[in-house]
Amino acid sequence: MLLRIVSAGVVLGFFLPAAWGETRTWTDQTGKLQVEAEYVGFSVNQVVLRRPLGDLVIVPVDELSRDDRRYVDEQVRQKQARDDALQHAADPAAIHYGRGRQLAILANRAIDESSGIAASRRAPGVFWTHNDSGDDARIFAFDTRGRDLGACRLDGVDAYDWEDIASFTWNGKSYLLIGDTGNNGLAAAVQMLHVVEEPAIDPDRGVACGQLPVVQTIYFSYEDDHRNCEAVAVDPTDHTVVLATKERSGDCLIYALAWPEKQPKPTTALIARRIASAKVPSVTGMDIAPDGRRAVLLTYLSAFEFTRALNEPWSAAFSRPPREIAVPDRLQGESICYGADGNTLYLTSEKLPTPLFEIPVKNDASAIR
Repeated sequence: MLLRIVSAGVVLGFFLPAAWGETRTWTDQTGKLQVEAEYVGFSVNQVVLRRPLGDLVIVPVDELSRDDRRYVDEQVRQKQARDDALQHAADPAAIHYGRGRQLAILANRAIDESSGIAASRRAPGVFWTHNDSGDDARIFAFDTRGRDLGACRLDGVDAYDWEDIASFTWNGKSYLLIGDTGNNGLAAAVQMLHVVEEPAIDPDRGVACGQLPVVQTIYFSYEDDHRNCEAVAVDPTDHTVVLATKERSGDCLIYALAWPEKQPKPTTALIARRIASAKVPSVTGMDIAPDGRRAVLLTYLSAFEFTRALNEPWSAAFSRPPREIAVPDRLQGESICYGADGNTLYLTSEKLPTPLFEIPVKNDASAIR
């Protein structure tokens, strides 16, 4: 297998994802030559790989094994699907937010420290939340009127410092990702993401799931240091997990974690790679819109929305100044999500009585400062 070492500037013509892929073994057609590397991109019958030490190499695709060529074909297909989805998405610049308002007080007083919120992908108008550290490993469902729609306990896991929750779909199924990513003392080297299939919800009767099986637990570390993270989202275009850290210095750091191709061993921690920094202080929550074009970061005082162009990586989007969105006054507000319409924003608070706020979309930009 011919490996040609190149610099990053040489591969500008290739598709470069927002996060590197999973390290895998690449084999030539004879089955004798192998290289450990991550998939980076494909163009003009050549594949760009990144070896563990960071150097990029180019390999002619016709020199790869049949399984590797199939893998490349699938990566190209997924990229085309992402491009098509972005092409048909609405222009983010045409979306403007109105004045926020309180919709309800959550009826379930067991939700006493709502630290994350996610819109249901199965039942429009229904949301999921969880408490911060100190509670059982459970998630709660409620609607826009604040009605208690039940709770589910995650089977076989504990809640150390749950900080955020995200909803997404994959192959026609709806999932929830819970980030056990709090690390105030910066002592934890490895953190966890728990993935569950979203339970069926009856908007009138609620959910009755009792114990909820965990589909996958992803263990990960940051590539450069221990970090405290209270903001986690899933990019719907490629399922990359995006994390925004809570930094004492002011600016937050943005990391991307490529979704593992296979279930990693519990003893294996994946690596979240730093892709950007953003001038947003003390980030407490995050979400990515269903169109994959907008990401919102929440602080105790405001929200900040970043937008990306078609075929643009998040690293470029977060390098630009965001637009600031006025949010209602809250007591320790640490959660935000896009609603089922992909535009309206919803927020809760960590203090009882727990409010539910809405920031609607309107036709003028008077609420954006």
